[in-house]
Amino acid sequence: MSAVTGGFGPLLPEERADAATLVRQGFGIPREYFDRSVELFGPGVMRGLRAGPEAGRAGQLVGCAAVWPMEQWFGGRPVPSCGVAAVAVDPAERGRGYGSALMRGLLEEARAGGAALSALYPATLRLYTRLGFGRGGVSFDWSAPPAALSAGPPPGDGWIRRTDASDASELAALRRSLLTTTNGLVERNEGLWSFALCPDGVPSDVYTLGGAGGPEGYVAVAPPADRKLNVADLCLLSSRAVRLAQGFLAGYRAQVDRVTWRGGPDDPLVLLAPERGVRADACDEWLLRILDLPRALESRGYPPGVAGELILEVSDALFPENSGSFRLRLSEGRASVRPLRRAPNGAEKAGVKPDDAVLSLSIGALASLYSGHKGPHVLRQVGLLRGGEDAVALAARFFSGPAPWMPDRF
Repeated sequence: MSAVTGGFGPLLPEERADAATLVRQGFGIPREYFDRSVELFGPGVMRGLRAGPEAGRAGQLVGCAAVWPMEQWFGGRPVPSCGVAAVAVDPAERGRGYGSALMRGLLEEARAGGAALSALYPATLRLYTRLGFGRGGVSFDWSAPPAALSAGPPPGDGWIRRTDASDASELAALRRSLLTTTNGLVERNEGLWSFALCPDGVPSDVYTLGGAGGPEGYVAVAPPADRKLNVADLCLLSSRAVRLAQGFLAGYRAQVDRVTWRGGPDDPLVLLAPERGVRADACDEWLLRILDLPRALESRGYPPGVAGELILEVSDALFPENSGSFRLRLSEGRASVRPLRRAPNGAEKAGVKPDDAVLSLSIGALASLYSGHKGPHVLRQVGLLRGGEDAVALAARFFSGPAPWMPDRF
């Protein structure tokens, strides 16, 4: 760690109260919510940074964060990743480089443990962009008056049933279809399922939707409060499921004035809303960091029928292994990546031909391209990518697909 000499490592049991204080000061999270989160994810997810002798308080906890392994889906395939949350530094010690040192320790540990990616919701952009994060995708807060969702009588061949959600395996099986057809969604562990279905610690009521062939989705709703109905989680896999959900939610019109839910830019309830009144109340961007470039590119899926080769010239100040030139070859929805060594004269890369399609960009810009959140034409327009027309057009085909999003906040 270049900024400080303090120690990074797992949070010790005797440091838990200090970590809770840091998180409360950083995010206003009360102790009971902090303890619930730690119990759900396990105490092993917490990491701490201790001050070095230069601070005059050697060994004392000055920063903490949570990190856990997960899989994030891109191109129909899971990519080994890690989620990062609750990154907090003692307010009295800010400006000393502790935040950067803490994040470097987290990312180095995650990469050594096999993670190809890291995702987080930022409280500030500058810190994370300096560390190689790029804009990865979005999470929308949608809302609508119940009447705006009413699309007439529900399908006669459909059904809605209340479901025992104490075991989320049935819901996870339904959600798997969504994972394979969108970009950015994460495979939920027990902690993320609990946050999705019990966002305030109170269990939601879960209803599955379907037809003669079986379940086609689910809706989880919290009890109405303050004339609002919060949809804690939903998964709609067919037009019938969307129409069933519309009728179900519109049925609360006498109890609530608005229905709220989280979704993506192409949310099905929004796309099929029959009346005006649906609005986006908020849109949060999450960040993505490529930790292991070859593994990240080879793990994700790609559009079928797209083939070709790109030379990626990448700069990464944190991980030298990600810096340099790489040949990305695509065939039948899979990628292979080969690093190119520098030629003896140092002027050109060995193995690069004059007619190769070459893109030059930072590891952060590559993260935005990788997820599909920003296309190569836009990245080039704002100066985050350099490349000729053929290379940019090929990259647009390589990384085409649904806009990346996720409803999970952490």
